[in-house]
Amino acid sequence: MEKTFSIIRKDIRLYFASPVSILFYFVLPIVFTTVLAVTTGSFSSSAITLNYVDQSDSPLSVNLLEELGESGDLKPEAIDLNKAQKLFDEGQLDTYLVIPPDFNSDALIRGDLTVYLFQQPNRTSSQTIYQALRLALNKLTSAQVKLTTVLQAYQQSHPEVTSSELEKLGEELNAEIRLKLAEAPFRLTESISQAESDIVYNPATSSSAGQLITWVFIPLVGLSGAMVHERSRGTLKRLLATPTSRLTYFSATIFGHVLIALVQMSLLMIFGGLVLKAPWLERPLPTFLLLLAFSLASAGLGAFLGSLVRTEGQANGLSNSIGMIFALLSGAWFPIELFPKVMQNTAKIFPTYWGMKGLKDILISNKPIGQIFPTIGILLLFAVGFLALGMLFFKTE
Repeated sequence: MEKTFSIIRKDIRLYFASPVSILFYFVLPIVFTTVLAVTTGSFSSSAITLNYVDQSDSPLSVNLLEELGESGDLKPEAIDLNKAQKLFDEGQLDTYLVIPPDFNSDALIRGDLTVYLFQQPNRTSSQTIYQALRLALNKLTSAQVKLTTVLQAYQQSHPEVTSSELEKLGEELNAEIRLKLAEAPFRLTESISQAESDIVYNPATSSSAGQLITWVFIPLVGLSGAMVHERSRGTLKRLLATPTSRLTYFSATIFGHVLIALVQMSLLMIFGGLVLKAPWLERPLPTFLLLLAFSLASAGLGAFLGSLVRTEGQANGLSNSIGMIFALLSGAWFPIELFPKVMQNTAKIFPTYWGMKGLKDILISNKPIGQIFPTIGILLLFAVGFLALGMLFFKTE
């Protein structure tokens, strides 16, 4: 165990021996993440268009649409129901709202307001629309609004009622209305399309996840250069002449670089969460397990390459080339769905593909942890396989 910790400490010192390493460790990932996030539209401030079908055409539905427009986040636009359904089924319309015929003051008094929101899965605007709609409905169904509606209806049916009598009636009804509101809130029915989404893409989150995968993968594969460096200097042969097994050497080298990678990931996740509002901390357990498995697979590939290449220059060139190509073809820079099917299928042999798939499932699609475990298992198989191959082709000089 002492030898393992000694190798890990040595690798950490060597990794940060040059100031240039800080550039690749934190600065470049931040720059590329920000540039991709900005250029793909993550900071757009324009209002989101919300297509709606108003079947009620009541004063209450008009109030709802006015509330939605005043929020600043949404821009309501009327659309024909048949057209909305057709475009939605074809995937050309992300969202539309249906206000049913019974959306009126009578339903408000009964506490039975209902609207229907139809949304495609995995759209960046979904949460914004949902929250804005909830807020608008909350305002409409507040106790004061409902009380005013009741009193206006009573006044219309009893024109002879006086102001003092209305005030007294309001005081009597206030407590009862609040109780009924608590028992029977409005209903917001959200329907998510069951059609498969061709492209699952959130600009800010995808940029944060993709650049994390890229800039962590490259140095982990680059540990091959450190292995070749030790082999060329003869320190590896002297180390293995002591009671240090190949497994100990490989394990310590891999875990040392994985530890460095985990710290780097934490820094990039903090940046992504604070600046790009990516939901890195919403599901810490599956995120940690996935990134740990990805780090082990990447470091295992680096150890395997370190057993094959002859010179440090070859190792550095291969690690940079493999890192960029694997990341690009795996959807770390742009949605993998934009590539031809043959390339999408080929990318499945890369650990970067499974790393990106797992992060998209966690951060964007919000899949349950049970559906993440198979991806984690595949990454661990990569790690074990690369480690076995590395030890099989291992040479000391």
